[in-house]
Order: sequence, then structure tokens, then C-alpha cells
Amino acid sequence: MRSILASTFTVAACLALTTAAFAKPVRIAPGNPPITADIPSAWKVSEIDRGIQARTGDDEVYVWFESYMPAQFETLLAEHNAYFKKQGVAITGEAKTQSVEFATYDLKSSDYPATYEKGPTVIRYLSIVPKEEGRRHLLISYWASPAGDKRYDADVNKILESLRASVEAR
Repeated sequence: MRSILASTFTVAACLALTTAAFAKPVRIAPGNPPITADIPSAWKVSEIDRGIQARTGDDEVYVWFESYMPAQFETLLAEHNAYFKKQGVAITGEAKTQSVEFATYDLKSSDYPATYEKGPTVIRYLSIVPKEEGRRHLLISYWASPAGDKRYDADVNKILESLRASVEAR
């Protein structure tokens, strides 16, 4: 019994280490150092105008990381609204927001009630706004099916925990 338990523990530990190794650091925005996040290698990553898009292999979860200057915010928001409308996503109410203030930046999370193909869908924005003038802001946009939201919750949390931001991204 003890050897089976030890073998199981060893295999589980190796799998945990192997899983962590499959995450790859991806550059979101330039800087020294750049803004990066570790994206699981099974996810598809592509560049977009202001950063990157990452999505699961089954297209159940999409995450966009976009670095922008404050003057670009209205344009960015209009692009998101047009994209979601084109995809058939309907925002059905007001966002539930939470804000946290840190020494050098503010963090705001907004969850929107929404539907897609006559069912619920998950739309979430995470906004990171530096307090120092002239710094780039970061918008993390999230779109998922309710099942994908649950299935990939641990992956998304690891991605967000791996986020490393440049202090020089302008």
C-alpha cells in the first residue's frame, strides 16, 4: 500500500511540474521589461492591434490583453461593442463592478450580464490604470461560455497571477 501511495504521489508531482512547464510567457506590450503573462501552450495566441488574444483550443474562452493610452479608451470601447454586436452578444443589464486601489495603480473589475445564442454568456473586463500620468493602461477582456468559465477557471487565474507589468511601458 505504501509503495502504491508513494508512486501515485510521485506521478502526481511530475504531472503538476509538467503542466506548469507547458505555460509559455507571452509578450503583451513592449517595455523594459515588457508586460507579459504565462499562457498555457494548449491555448491559441495571436497578436491584435494593442496586444494579444488568447483562446482555448475548444473556443470556450477568449481573453484579450490590450495596452492603450487613456485617450484611446473610447475608441477601444467602441471596437469591443461593435465586435460583440457582430458576434451576437447582447449586454442585458448594468455591470457589477469592484474597484481596488493600490499604491501605484487602480484595479477595476466589471462583470456584465449578457446573452449569446439565446443563452447566458460571461463578459468580464479587468482594467489596470497606473496612477502616474502618461503611463499606458491595460484592459483585460474576457468572454466565455458558462461551462468554459468553470472548466478553465484555474487556467485563467494562473494567467492573471503570472501577469508581469513593465514600469516603463509608455
